[in-house]
This record gives sequence, structure tokens and C-alpha cells, in this order.
Amino acid sequence: MMGWVVVLYVAGLVLILAEFIVPGMICGILGASFVLASGAIACHTYPDYALFIVLGEAIGVLIAIAIGMYMLSRTRAGKTLILQSSQQANAGWVAHETDRSLMGATGEVYSALRPAGMIMIDGKRIDAVSDGAFIDKGTRVRVIEASGSRVVVEQVDA
Repeated sequence: MMGWVVVLYVAGLVLILAEFIVPGMICGILGASFVLASGAIACHTYPDYALFIVLGEAIGVLIAIAIGMYMLSRTRAGKTLILQSSQQANAGWVAHETDRSLMGATGEVYSALRPAGMIMIDGKRIDAVSDGAFIDKGTRVRVIEASGSRVVVEQVDA
């Protein structure tokens, strides 16, 4: 009886690995069925060791899936699923350019910063966030950080 348990388990793992090479869910479903059947037979035959059987088979299936993912990433089909290039800022892959001229600039709060709102600098409306405090409309502020579209301001002491 133990021979059939091992045969079903190994066949199930092989079919799970085959699912990564030949997708379509047939091999995966058959493999999972074989693993479950081997676990059921083993637990019925050796009920005292059921916990160890289930844990062992689960660890084996997880290892098979990890090996399958590794194999998939090395195949030609798997490489088409992975982005081979990186998105560089000098190639135009930036959502919003950082305006370095804003650093240290002072302006006035256009709409209350609670903590986000609008400020006016040189007649230009800019989305900004406060450094954590609520800042009322009309208050003078200074830009302390500008990164992409994120502009952080602090209240200027009167």
C-alpha cells in the first residue's frame, strides 16, 4: 500500500511541475488530485502520523511550486512575462518633473493646508502639503521639500 502512496505523490509533484511548462490547468488539477489521494491513503493507513503526512506533502508541494516558478522564469515564454528594461528618468519615465526653483521659495496659502491644499508662489497655484500642522488661508509659507509633484511647506514665522 505504501508503494502506491509514494507513486501517487511523486506523480502528483511531476504533474504540478508540468503545469508550469504546459499551462492549461489539466496537469495542475491532476497533480493536486494525485497528491490529495496519496495523502488520504497514507492518513487512512497510518492515522497516528496524519499530521506529519499532511505537513510533509504540503511542504513538498510548496517546494515543487517554487521550483516551477524558477523554471518558468528561465524559459523563453517566461522571459516574455518579465520586463527586461528599466524605466529611466532620462528616457521620459517620470510622472512629474521636480521644480528645483521652488526650494526655499515663499508664498501664501491659497486654500487651507489640512495638511494638503493649495499655495500661491509668484502668481502660480501649486498643490502642497504642510509639514504636519494645519495652516490657515492667507498665512505665509516656505517650501522645504520639492520632489516630483510633492511640495512640502512650513509656516514662516511672522
